[in-house]
Amino acid sequence: MLRHVIVTGAAATALAVAASAPAAAKPVVLNGKVGPGFTISLSKGGKKVRSLEAGLYKIVVSDRSAAHNFVLEKARGGSFERQITSVPFTGTKSFTVKLTPGKWEVYCRPHESAMKSEFTVR
Repeated sequence: MLRHVIVTGAAATALAVAASAPAAAKPVVLNGKVGPGFTISLSKGGKKVRSLEAGLYKIVVSDRSAAHNFVLEKARGGSFERQITSVPFTGTKSFTVKLTPGKWEVYCRPHESAMKSEFTVR
């Protein structure tokens, strides 16, 4: 048996607002790689990341060396730092982050002077 429900007042307003609300933004995927040699990279669609729009990103890191790690940091006075993989981990990990305008970098903490990549968020 079908029953009809009539919603009025505040409940009707809440349902109308919920029905018209946009879906949550899906994060853009970035791919990070570290190792097996002294290499570290961050790419989007197969191209090296040099500049991005501010927003929500999912960073998927392939760590191919037990001697390296993958760190994301807001450079030049920023307050964000996240070690996505650690020494001696190897494998794949992912992390979702809201990138804000400024200079950012990815690096290997034990080998930062040789393994670093920078990009700008606008």
